[in-house]
Amino acid sequence: AKTAEDLKTKLERAEKLIGGLAGEKVRWEASLDNFDEQTHNLFGDCIISAAFLSYAGPFGSSYRDALVTNEWLKPVVELKIPVTPGFSFSNFLANPTDVRDWNLQGLPADTFSTENGVLSTRGRRFPLMIDPQNQGNKWVRKMEAPRQLKIFDPNSRDIMRTLERAIEFGSPVLLENVGEELDPSLEPVLAKNIIESGGGSLSIKIGETVLDYNPAFKFYITTKLSNPHYTPEVSTKTTIVNFIVVQEGLTNQLLGVVVMKEEEKLEQRKSELVVQVARGKNRLVELENEILRLLAETKGSLLDDLSLIDTLQESKATSETVTEQVQAAELMMVQIDESREKYRPAGFRSSVLYFVLNDLVAIDPMYQFALDSYTNLFVQSIDKSGEKKISGSIEERIDDLNQYHALAVYRFGC
Repeated sequence: AKTAEDLKTKLERAEKLIGGLAGEKVRWEASLDNFDEQTHNLFGDCIISAAFLSYAGPFGSSYRDALVTNEWLKPVVELKIPVTPGFSFSNFLANPTDVRDWNLQGLPADTFSTENGVLSTRGRRFPLMIDPQNQGNKWVRKMEAPRQLKIFDPNSRDIMRTLERAIEFGSPVLLENVGEELDPSLEPVLAKNIIESGGGSLSIKIGETVLDYNPAFKFYITTKLSNPHYTPEVSTKTTIVNFIVVQEGLTNQLLGVVVMKEEEKLEQRKSELVVQVARGKNRLVELENEILRLLAETKGSLLDDLSLIDTLQESKATSETVTEQVQAAELMMVQIDESREKYRPAGFRSSVLYFVLNDLVAIDPMYQFALDSYTNLFVQSIDKSGEKKISGSIEERIDDLNQYHALAVYRFGC
């Protein structure tokens, strides 16, 4: 009788276990096939990624694409080294959950900006960001704010003392507004002259001082110079990353500005849904990792691990709820995006005009325009163009705005 009762209990647990894992079966089978293909293509993908990480940072979007397609991917294919068709650096090295967080923290969602995010966070060397529009600076400030980011510029007092404390405690540091020459005292930090001691402890020598080195330490450097010339010594000790804004990213930013002014509730709802979808997808990844961890750590029979079975049941219910919420939010986002797209011509036209202004620097260095001031000008154009005439349709409203803003840009530049 006892044996029969034990078998009945185990059958019930087995049913719960199978039910708990049933939802993961299809996804894990698809993942296995994907992992097999990724493993096969790993050699070529790693070769191109290493080249990209080492050399592509200073260049713009089009030249990066040309490097990958013509200079790196082509010989890899000719040598018959396995590589992912249509290789994408950002897809290969970027974690989707990290990318979603970066977008929430202010990094534009275009491919070029995602590549910059990877170059800034995954490289062995500390990043030196060419950032005349201050986008990279703002992103770093938001990303590292929870870790008590220390911020200073070359004219700040006690730079080295602040840096030394950050190295010991593993705090992030942002050195902003640097010129074409860096302080020589930073050389040991940039060179990462780290000494490995016994027991796995790390230290670094700065001047005559030997400090404990915390691997959590991060060092970000930004410059507002649009076309700096750094010495080979600086280039080899840092990862130079081109954060100059690209048209796709700026179009989306200015589209958000015009929709926020014209249909504020729509843009607010869009922002809320972006956060909701990002958090939901991140939660699904966390649940999957938790299930895999429990399965890996279980000793003996799975049927004897009540905590595993209970966790699986709870995870399954949570996963189903989160999946439904994400699907509903994504559907709502599609509908909102359709409404937002009506204003895209205004975002596109205004981004083109910004780059026209930006190109004037080739005529005379005095023609330099900050992105923040241009955005303020665009907001003024939206407000003033709507004062005199109430348009009957969105198309007419956009036409009014485009004409008014073109004149405003002309007056602003002249």
